[in-house]
Amino acid sequence: MARPKKRTPSAIHAANTTPIAERLPGTATPEQRIEQILSQSSHFSGPIPHPEIFKLYGEIMPDAPNRILTVFEEDSKFARDLPLKALEAQKEDNCRAHWMAWSLVIGSFMLSLAFAFMDKDYLSGIVLGTTLAAIITGFLQSRNNLTDK
Repeated sequence: MARPKKRTPSAIHAANTTPIAERLPGTATPEQRIEQILSQSSHFSGPIPHPEIFKLYGEIMPDAPNRILTVFEEDSKFARDLPLKALEAQKEDNCRAHWMAWSLVIGSFMLSLAFAFMDKDYLSGIVLGTTLAAIITGFLQSRNNLTDK
């Protein structure tokens, strides 16, 4: 492996005093290089094109800027409405789950009552006990989920 050449102090001094633009490769003058660097550093970012480009769309097709803005507005409205729709769907799902749980609890209480009237005390107690255990477990789990968030 070849060792790099050792630079003399005069070479280092000459390199440090030469403007950076003159040390860059290429045939352009330093002013042209600086202009090129400055033009590259200015950029535009956003959901719609740069105003100059936007104007050129209008020259190509007169209604293009209006169409671009319409699409942008519709996309923005959809992006804003999506979380609201997701929240509504979650509310409906929670409501349905609560009604189903309520129906199962009432049904199991009625089944326990029916077993009690048929003198099936053990079955009545088992149904009532498991129902109460499920209710308490569900309640405690929902409380734990609320404190975890």
